[in-house]
Amino acid sequence: MAYIALYWSFMLLGYFSGSRLRAHQEKLGFLNLLMLICISLLVLLMGVRMGTNEEVIHNLGNIGLEALAITVLLMIAGVLSVTVTRKLLGMDKYGYLRNKGQTPAAVDTVSEPAAGEAGGDGGSGEGSSSLMSWMILISAAVGVLAGYFIVRGRVTDMEGFDSVTGFLMTAGLCILLHVIGMDMGLSGTVVKQLKGIGPRVLAFPAAVVLGTTLTAVLIGLVFGNLTVRESLAVSYGFGWYTFAPVTITNAGHVLAGAVSFMHNVFREMSGIVLIPVLAKRIGYIEVTALTGVAGMDICLPIVERATRQEIIVYSFAIGMVEGLLVPILTPLVLGA
Repeated sequence: MAYIALYWSFMLLGYFSGSRLRAHQEKLGFLNLLMLICISLLVLLMGVRMGTNEEVIHNLGNIGLEALAITVLLMIAGVLSVTVTRKLLGMDKYGYLRNKGQTPAAVDTVSEPAAGEAGGDGGSGEGSSSLMSWMILISAAVGVLAGYFIVRGRVTDMEGFDSVTGFLMTAGLCILLHVIGMDMGLSGTVVKQLKGIGPRVLAFPAAVVLGTTLTAVLIGLVFGNLTVRESLAVSYGFGWYTFAPVTITNAGHVLAGAVSFMHNVFREMSGIVLIPVLAKRIGYIEVTALTGVAGMDICLPIVERATRQEIIVYSFAIGMVEGLLVPILTPLVLGA
């Protein structure tokens, strides 16, 4: 809860600042570049931490393949759950309500970036999303390689290193969310859009949790290495690889703990990469279900750039609800 309050404070402060600077909006074009740089540096740091972690390095065999399969199945389940919910609520793939007077043709015109635009981020449509995807991939790869080949051999106090990098990532996220808030404040359209969304936003995290539960039960019945309870515990990690694996291992489920760690790492990293690639193909709200709890922090600027500003509300709602449920559901299903 402390991190949620911290992140939202920086975003609201940014929104307030941006709303006071609307008259000088033309002088703040550098915010988009700053946002992209922050994303790349954060992913780089995350990659370094992965490369220095022995669990990641030594569990890339069969456990890795099983974790990858689980990740794919759960991401598909999340996307399908959101799609069904979206259609039941009368929303199109871009997150607009059909009963608000917007026809599919009008939505295409509004939602699809025209030449020289990218959903409000100042980029160039598919080119901007492709640039972001490549920068994320390169940053992650460089980070993992640097962590494995350089940091591991030179840093003796890994606990201290993790503490410092964790602080840097938190600080970077605060800066990033402040920039997002400023961007929203400059445009001045988010509050108006939120009034139209209303309580229906909570239907999406509920649907994702339900879809995850049903899929986890099936995984437990099909995958011989995991029981249904272990499968549920792994699935309820929702990409939180610093909490769920430790909880599962401490409960005496060592194999499931290793699978959980790999799955949650795959979930967060693959979701980060896939959001800008799939946003316009499968749906704006759908991609917010890909990453799990990261949807409420590091993925917010990625969602904002790949879709539009109002969609980050869905991303934050899904990530926040999942983050609140992980410490409850993971030990609960194991009887810990």
